[in-house]
Amino acid sequence: MKIAFTSDEKRGLESTMSYHFGHCPYFVIVDIEGNKVSKVESIENPLAESHNPGELPGFMKDLGVEVIATGGMGPRAQEFFKQFGIKPIIGVYGKVKDVLEELVGEKIEFDENMEISDETGHSHEHIPIDNVEDEIRRLKMEVAELRKEIAELKSLLKNR
Repeated sequence: MKIAFTSDEKRGLESTMSYHFGHCPYFVIVDIEGNKVSKVESIENPLAESHNPGELPGFMKDLGVEVIATGGMGPRAQEFFKQFGIKPIIGVYGKVKDVLEELVGEKIEFDENMEISDETGHSHEHIPIDNVEDEIRRLKMEVAELRKEIAELKSLLKNR
């Protein structure tokens, strides 16, 4: 079985999972034979900056991916993956190796009817910002660092 994991880093199994499949900078592609990992490859997301709906699922299909694991994915993208015969698993976080162990150990349950909404339901106060692009870039970096910290904590807790 070939599983693709969205990733914020190019560190193979030690990579931190990315929240959104479409804009992640990397994919970690893992080949599994039985319960053993036979190959791990980190590749850049060639469509991270812009892509049309359905392009990434087609790219994954061309790579032979059967499952894609990510933090978040909209219902339309989930449908595209299903049309290509690729099972989307959403709502996962942490290090790729920990998520992989959960998948192989069948600890993650996949609800085929589960949908992830882009709406958070939280109200946000409007704060004027001089340079919106700089603030967005800063916040993205901060979020990536927080995901790394969460992945490290999850890994530490798992090994206790």
